[in-house]
Amino acid sequence: MRPIHFFWILFVFSLYWMLYLFKPFLMDMLVAGLLCIATTSLKERIEKRVKLSWLASLLVVVLLLSLLFVPLFYVAAVLADTLSKIDPDSFRGFVESSKAQMFKWMALFPFAQEKLMENLDKINASAILQHALAWSGALGKKSLSFVTDTVFVTIFLFLFFYYGRAFYDYALRLIPFSRRESHQLFGEVAGVLGVVFYSSLASVILQGFLFAVMIAFLGYNGFLFGVLYGVASLVPVVGGLLVWLPLASYEYYLGNTGNSLLIALYSMIVIATVADNVIKPLLIGLINRVILKNPVQINELVIFFAIFAGLTTFGFWGMVLGPTITAFFIALLRLYERGFLHIQE
Repeated sequence: MRPIHFFWILFVFSLYWMLYLFKPFLMDMLVAGLLCIATTSLKERIEKRVKLSWLASLLVVVLLLSLLFVPLFYVAAVLADTLSKIDPDSFRGFVESSKAQMFKWMALFPFAQEKLMENLDKINASAILQHALAWSGALGKKSLSFVTDTVFVTIFLFLFFYYGRAFYDYALRLIPFSRRESHQLFGEVAGVLGVVFYSSLASVILQGFLFAVMIAFLGYNGFLFGVLYGVASLVPVVGGLLVWLPLASYEYYLGNTGNSLLIALYSMIVIATVADNVIKPLLIGLINRVILKNPVQINELVIFFAIFAGLTTFGFWGMVLGPTITAFFIALLRLYERGFLHIQE
């Protein structure tokens, strides 16, 4: 057996056991790695001012925690407190009144009235509260897991920021391309990740802010529902519908038809149509040209559709995986065009 073959056998064997050993932390490391790649330019900008790598790494980690995780913990705390204060009798009255109104609306659908009434009869306050308690218990378990994952993501993120340059230089030495080609390959992928991260964050903040202003005007907790709407906007297809539809329905139940229409029309026209379909692609182009140090040479519409395709295929993290796969493929095509195509000619 040739030594190189024996080496690859040992390498694959050891790689398998390395992945098995760190399996509980692989997703946390992946999330931290993607966040690090996406925000490296921000860390470099801060490091130029503070002159200390560890301090710049710490500041970026604190900033990302404040933007990404602290609002989610606030929402979880408020929702848990709200669930604990629900009065069963008041809730039962709310459910029965809602069912009575829905029975009136069924007159508009005579072809399906019998089936709809049959399904409505199965809905009662006790069953809803039981599901809510089961859901809150499952949410509590997931929240504990989420807190644990957040701690490890924070640790890995700091380490990746602090040792990022050493990791990057070592990776360039391992890849069998020239340093310039490897740098271009990583640069394009990192650039697209940066565009995706900053544009998604800007879109979440924009849509959450627009909804928060409107809903605060109606007397609700603007920050709470702004965060909920911003997070929901990342969900494929339905998006903010998960937030504004229950609120619009609740206002209609209270007899506030004007408020219900305001919530629905404002969400569908101002946020879902203008902000999401018009402003978001413009944000991608603006971030690509102004914020990033090296603008990405990929059309912003390609990035936009890659985000949508990734969300549809992979779920939440597809928002990052879709553009990463697309950028890596395009970067490889350009590398082939620059470095290999002329050899065959």
